[in-house]
Amino acid sequence: MNLSQRLKLGAIILAIGALGLSGATAAIFANSPEVTTTIGRLMRAGALANLCLSLLWALIALFPLRRGEKWAFWAFLIPIPFYGIPLLYLDATYAPREGLVTTLAPQVGGLLVAVIGLSLVASAIFKPKEGG
Repeated sequence: MNLSQRLKLGAIILAIGALGLSGATAAIFANSPEVTTTIGRLMRAGALANLCLSLLWALIALFPLRRGEKWAFWAFLIPIPFYGIPLLYLDATYAPREGLVTTLAPQVGGLLVAVIGLSLVASAIFKPKEGG
């Protein structure tokens, strides 16, 4: 697989993974958190923030990252240790034990998709130039 193909495949994998993140938003809204309570408002705000990140990630992956722009790699990567991993830790620590697998499996799967996609993209973007 040549560099251009790796870049495009990695970007598509990342975009699909990013859009998959919006499934958490759908799950939260499916439970209809009550907006008259603080917890309900916070749940909806978190769901909307999650949706925004999902859409921004997908756009970054499909356009600048697929073109090989280095800044887009970092823009996609940086939220993972500041958002994805802390949420995984919080859910692993505080989610009810009976639903732990269904809570954590999509998050771990999403992180694995990100690792695969970012690896493909990085191998194309950061490849040393020939003769230089």
